[in-house]
Amino acid sequence: MTCSSISRDDLQRRRILDAAGRCIAKSGFKGATVDEIASAASLSRPLIYKHFDGKEALIDAVLDTTFDEWLETHADSSETGEMDCLAQLGSKIRRSVRFAAERPVLQSILRQDPRVLVAGHAASFSRCHELSLKRTAALLEAGLRDGEVRADLDLANASQAVEMVLFALVERAIGIRADYPFSEDLMESSLEILFDGLRARPSRA
Repeated sequence: MTCSSISRDDLQRRRILDAAGRCIAKSGFKGATVDEIASAASLSRPLIYKHFDGKEALIDAVLDTTFDEWLETHADSSETGEMDCLAQLGSKIRRSVRFAAERPVLQSILRQDPRVLVAGHAASFSRCHELSLKRTAALLEAGLRDGEVRADLDLANASQAVEMVLFALVERAIGIRADYPFSEDLMESSLEILFDGLRARPSRA
């Protein structure tokens, strides 16, 4: 989509969402106010309400946009090329962790206001988790067909285990526990151990 094809309303909505994300990252879901968001977007309060019914609707939109962008990193195949399934899975995990580490609003969702995920906004997070799980399961299933992963794997449990490792790395990367620091070396070691358990063993003659 070119800039000339974007309507004024679309541009305003984008500015509001960007401003809301910054305010949420700074003040949390409860602390961020419509007035603060309007000021950050350099728009009037009535314009906020022109695009969104209220703060709750705006928060929903920020969550949907943030999780959609996070999911795009999961599905992006631009750098995987001819990689095998485990290499693609590693690429997905690395992109996902780095995205979380670079997005303050996502960090606020996962760290500052965890209650939002069990309150009225849980659907966005659940949808993101389910689609990520499906992507992981599809990669493992392809690896099973190609003989890359162990034939005795329970794909459902293995997919859940991969997602658990992914989320544990995300939690480390965004600093939920200051006493458990994150590093690229830690991520690579975790993936090495994980994939060693998934990879098919050479058959013995």
